[in-house]
Amino acid sequence: MLTNSIQSIIPELTAESNPQGETGKQQAVSLVSGIERENPSVFVADSDKSLTKAIGQLQNGLTTHFYSWGNFNLVRLMMYIIKQTGPAHAFMTSYSFSQKSIEQLNLKLSQKQMLSFRVIVDNRVKTMSPIPFQMLMNSFDYRCTSIHAKIALIWNENWKITILTSQNATDNPKMERGTIYTDPSVFEFDLKTLEHEFLSGSA
Repeated sequence: MLTNSIQSIIPELTAESNPQGETGKQQAVSLVSGIERENPSVFVADSDKSLTKAIGQLQNGLTTHFYSWGNFNLVRLMMYIIKQTGPAHAFMTSYSFSQKSIEQLNLKLSQKQMLSFRVIVDNRVKTMSPIPFQMLMNSFDYRCTSIHAKIALIWNENWKITILTSQNATDNPKMERGTIYTDPSVFEFDLKTLEHEFLSGSA
């Protein structure tokens, strides 16, 4: 059973950012109130807040819910989490990939902050993003398959983290939603599934 605590940060949005009528703050209060009734930990950040405000300090046993508000993608989130966990292994999936994300991952590997890295990408990356795919192919242990799931696993002796999100490894100004689990049973479920997909994927 996961231990959840309730924490929320309400975005300071103006009426201009929501022409439908209700202010952003009213919408956020309504949203958080509804979610808090289910007792998760919720972090909501607007586009002016940092990753620290959006995610906060992770704790084992705590499930963190977040919105990106366009401020960060999946790779930037992983980098932020590894700063908290210390050197760790990582395994992720993404429908698309950017050159900037590949450079960030390579930097963490060269700094030994990332102990190992594997990635599963969708088959379409080969044709949609040929330059990033060439970089990815030359940099990482990768496989291609038909995939739309966006998942990242981060682990070491002290942590087993699963990130489940709508975010890809590309910069996107749109609001994205995600959940960070620190439950080992969730981690093992995803690791087993992704390892199977990795073995059955193509280079």
